[in-house]
Amino acid sequence: MFEKRRDLVKFLTVTESGAILAAADRLGITQPALSRVIARLERQFGGRLFERMPTGVRLTPLGSVVADLARHILFEIETAEERVNATLAGRTGSLRVTAGPMWMQAILPDVIARFRDSCPGMELILHTTPWAEGVRLLANGDSDIHCGGIDSDESLPQFLRRERFLDMTWSIVAHKDHPLHTETVSDDALAEYPWIDFDAPMRPPKGRGGPSLVNVLDQLHERTGRRVKSVVRSGSAGLFLMGTGPYLSWLSLPFLERMPGLSLRPLPVAFGSHSYRVGIVSRRSSEDLSPFGLFREFVREEASRQPA
Repeated sequence: MFEKRRDLVKFLTVTESGAILAAADRLGITQPALSRVIARLERQFGGRLFERMPTGVRLTPLGSVVADLARHILFEIETAEERVNATLAGRTGSLRVTAGPMWMQAILPDVIARFRDSCPGMELILHTTPWAEGVRLLANGDSDIHCGGIDSDESLPQFLRRERFLDMTWSIVAHKDHPLHTETVSDDALAEYPWIDFDAPMRPPKGRGGPSLVNVLDQLHERTGRRVKSVVRSGSAGLFLMGTGPYLSWLSLPFLERMPGLSLRPLPVAFGSHSYRVGIVSRRSSEDLSPFGLFREFVREEASRQPA
């Protein structure tokens, strides 16, 4: 009954004008054309909408009900359109972002500052996750974009887009005051200290996929016959934990310079070093949104920027 928005607008114009001829003039159409619209609506609603009076028309009881509903429907449509347009333009809505710990600490603060200036009405929902968990959230529709982490090279659903744009090197890292910075680093020495695993809670399968701390520790076990003392599985908090004790971890080196306050340094050892191309994964359905395009552009620019 309320299928055609234009017919409802014409119907309400007649109710406001009180005469079909006057309404037709306001709408810029002929009186017969407008009369046909009213007749079509009366057939759809199963009764007369107007009483014909010597000086014009007035609503019947059925017409009054239809007029109230038509005003409500048109208001809801206009409100919905405004919300959609506002989201497309970045004036409102939300963007759900996941990122690896290093990206969350080193890259996203500057990205968020730029994004807030450009899209102050957008809500940002941030969650620190490793790559595998970020992709799982994307695939389930619980996120819009994931930044950073070790890409396992697995095939992705067609509705996700993988973009690799940054060459990174991972290596074994410790706080600048760690004892291993002042001595020759042997495989046995690496097995003596506790490690922090930033791939938790979802870790790559052992011996499979791309590089990971799991595989680095497996190689260390093969070389020494020993397992490391303990492994702490953590998100971003693990970066700060590394400054409180003799922990080791496996992190991307370029971003260490973006976090000078943490005082983390690579150990002087070649074992565990690996270069890899990284980037972002996103939902293709988000690409129509202007705010998403801006956020993705800012991530690429900030991640590729050389530290001052």
